[in-house]
Amino acid sequence: MRPRVVVLCIALLGAVLVYPITVVEVCSSDGQVVLRRPLPVDGRFELHYTHSWDKTPVQDVFAGDDNGNLMLVEERYLWMGAGLDFHPRAELDFSGDMVRALAPRRLGRLHLAVGTVANQRLIFGREEVPLARLAQPGTKLTLQLKKASIFAVLSGS
Repeated sequence: MRPRVVVLCIALLGAVLVYPITVVEVCSSDGQVVLRRPLPVDGRFELHYTHSWDKTPVQDVFAGDDNGNLMLVEERYLWMGAGLDFHPRAELDFSGDMVRALAPRRLGRLHLAVGTVANQRLIFGREEVPLARLAQPGTKLTLQLKKASIFAVLSGS
């Protein structure tokens, strides 16, 4: 009876470790993965930065759609600035401390460069990851959602 329980436990553990989950993956231009984090339980993560021209703080909120594509679901800022999200059908909310532009947009991948003054940070719940810690300023990075096994996430592979 005990050998069956041990085999069952090993099989269950193996199944859990190969179970695919959605991860946020950041890659360098040569395809090297520089960061892989599980998508938080609420399905959202954020990119905070300082707007390079207007010097206003910006907070982009991302999520995945039903097909696993990266979506920009909300952008928050103190005032409108060059290049900040605007769409004719966007719902703009001025009720809080920051303007909220609510116009979900499918991105698939987000291409960006590590800035010198932007202080870009990925926010996963309470965890904050500065992009400058992942790559040198000027480095191009690609951010996307992928499926990966729990084992791959835990082992960093």
